[in-house]
Amino acid sequence: TKTIVTCFYCNGSLQNWGPNDNPMIEHARWFPHCAYAKQLCGAKLYRKIQESTQTQQATPSSKNWINQLIINNSSTVDDRWSISDEDTLWQLVAARLDLPISQSLLSRNFNLSIIKRCWEDQLRLKHEDFVSDSDLLMACTILQKQIEYIDGNKEHIIIPIVTMRKNREREKAR
Repeated sequence: TKTIVTCFYCNGSLQNWGPNDNPMIEHARWFPHCAYAKQLCGAKLYRKIQESTQTQQATPSSKNWINQLIINNSSTVDDRWSISDEDTLWQLVAARLDLPISQSLLSRNFNLSIIKRCWEDQLRLKHEDFVSDSDLLMACTILQKQIEYIDGNKEHIIIPIVTMRKNREREKAR
């Protein structure tokens, strides 16, 4: 079967995938003006892709440049989940804030800070995107409720092990 992938941001489409093709690199290569691809890649990888594309000879056996790019760069799709610094995390979060689901949550009156925090936590802790839009919605809803409940008072924060310890001490005192 023939797979055609269209970017939600720039509407560019790619097809005729090879077994070693990297979607992010191919997208940045063929659609150099896509701001989403540029942000997703990061400045260093994006620059390498554009430089390699400019010097690339259009021969069938010349796919080695992609393999070399992947080997020499620490920001490829396979490695991007090992988020090594806050700048990389910020780039990944910023790209996701442009997604339709994030925009939809904004229109449903979720604060940008809530949506941003959910993306940050997901990427920092799980090293992957939310499985579905409803997972992001649920995370935003939970975080919003937690913030409303705590209301700036640290006494409202419940830590299960501490609460259980206090309950045991109360029962022993009886």
